[in-house]
Amino acid sequence: MSPARVESVWMSLGVGLATAIVMLATEPQMAIVWDEAYILGDAARIRQWVQALRDPVGFAARWQPPAPGDELMLPDRVDPPRREQVSNRSELLLDRRVVAWFWPFAREQPHGYPPFSVLLALAGDLLAPHWDELRRARLGPILLFSLTAGAICQFARARWGRWAAALAAGAWVLQPNLFAHGHYASFDGPLSALWVLAIVAFLTAIAPPVEGKTDRIRWGWTLLFGMILGCAAATKLTGWFLPLPFLVWAVLYRDRRALLTFGTGLLIAGLAVALLIPPWWTDPVAGVARFLRSNLTRGKTLPIYVQFLHTVYLTPRESLPWYNTIVWTVMVTPVGFLLMAGLGIWTAVRHGRSEPTGLLIAGHWALLMILRALPQTPGHDGVRLFLPAFGVLALLGGLGARALLDHWGRWAKAAVAAAGLEGVVSIAVMMPVPLSYFSPIVGGLPGATALGMEPTYYWDALSPEARRWLADHTPPGRTIVFAWFTHSFQYLRRTGELPSRIAPLDRGQPLWYVLQNRPGAFTDTHRALVARGQAAYAVTKLGVPLVWIFPYSEYQRWNPRRKPEPPSAG
Repeated sequence: MSPARVESVWMSLGVGLATAIVMLATEPQMAIVWDEAYILGDAARIRQWVQALRDPVGFAARWQPPAPGDELMLPDRVDPPRREQVSNRSELLLDRRVVAWFWPFAREQPHGYPPFSVLLALAGDLLAPHWDELRRARLGPILLFSLTAGAICQFARARWGRWAAALAAGAWVLQPNLFAHGHYASFDGPLSALWVLAIVAFLTAIAPPVEGKTDRIRWGWTLLFGMILGCAAATKLTGWFLPLPFLVWAVLYRDRRALLTFGTGLLIAGLAVALLIPPWWTDPVAGVARFLRSNLTRGKTLPIYVQFLHTVYLTPRESLPWYNTIVWTVMVTPVGFLLMAGLGIWTAVRHGRSEPTGLLIAGHWALLMILRALPQTPGHDGVRLFLPAFGVLALLGGLGARALLDHWGRWAKAAVAAAGLEGVVSIAVMMPVPLSYFSPIVGGLPGATALGMEPTYYWDALSPEARRWLADHTPPGRTIVFAWFTHSFQYLRRTGELPSRIAPLDRGQPLWYVLQNRPGAFTDTHRALVARGQAAYAVTKLGVPLVWIFPYSEYQRWNPRRKPEPPSAG
């Protein structure tokens, strides 16, 4: 192995390890977010299924279906299996109703997601079985995020040099939205990692072959590429679009090795998807059709209000403006990373003939931007639904850094260092709510709020301090009312981080009304409450309120007769 190769390996290992250390160290500061409780609930069912497979007779003897409200689950139309249905492995594996209950995935909403994110969350059961439930579920996503940081570094170091590799890895780890989602046991952080890893695996698989073996296929990397495609498709519907840029690029350049790699990878991906989604084992055609119908009709089942530049849209029934992805990218990307990525896109287009790698990466970014901008596409939750685009942007930042280094040398190194420093400062300033980061270009969080953007959306600002305040100030017989209920509160109640006095789970007279600053979902009552009500406690960042705790009497004052309908979120 050459000295350069050794240096590249050690650099990538160091980046991956350092990322894992930082992510694990900051994880306790990250509040449980909206979707994580559902991951925990789904994981609990799969654990039960595995236990039943190990010992069907013993499991059946002690089987007691959970009582309504005991699980961290959204409503499920499938009834729990009877004791005799879990007493043998054949029914656990092949009975459609039994499998559907234990694996509530890839079907009608609100269970439209495939199960890969839940399986990833279960990795913590093997690696850290004594950790608490939430931290254990976050370990798999954190390790995948850290592995991706190392892979980006290795990929960029081999092609563009160490400074470009440092920029690309930094643009992955230090992009505040990627950094935040990299912690969560949810869907979008893992999908972003898989998307980037698929690009790395594909381009490594078709790297220039050894001399004299022009048709050589790197089967190991091709196998990995196919497995990554399958995992992405088994994460959420967006992952089904991942193969498209590879196919278009291979056809455009008439690259036989790329076409063979793509075709082989697609076959492997199909097998991986079939393996990862047990509800499809007994009825694959109807299962796929149900999944696609569920996810393509979200406008009927999961309409969500969102505010964008002072205008409220009911997405996906109403589409955000076509330029929303560009606006969002400018608003939430640190300036240095944004400029490097812009230079990378320009370089990829300019040198598309001589250096086709860049054009493939830019094609992935363009696809993700266009998908979210299409009419009738869900547009809620900031950049969460096109988060993989920021992972691809990190690779383009590495390409841009290489172009800058070729022309400016020492000054370019200073620019790369400054971009990395800005990323570090961005994370440090915004912790523990990096999802509320906005670029200095728009005046940070205060400026974006003034421009009519939503400061928060995921309940990530319900900080430990706010939870302790609620626990300390809610006496027996009184309850806490949240403006929009998520099962994450039920988890916090179970762990003792919130008192067992949460409406509608517990009886009692309401004392507090908790509201997050998500103005797109505000009712008239919420707007009056924010404008004229007196909060007892507030979580703020840079002077912008993210969560208010109002006395319930204040809520009644501005809404004496009715209770707001909670919007859906997904």
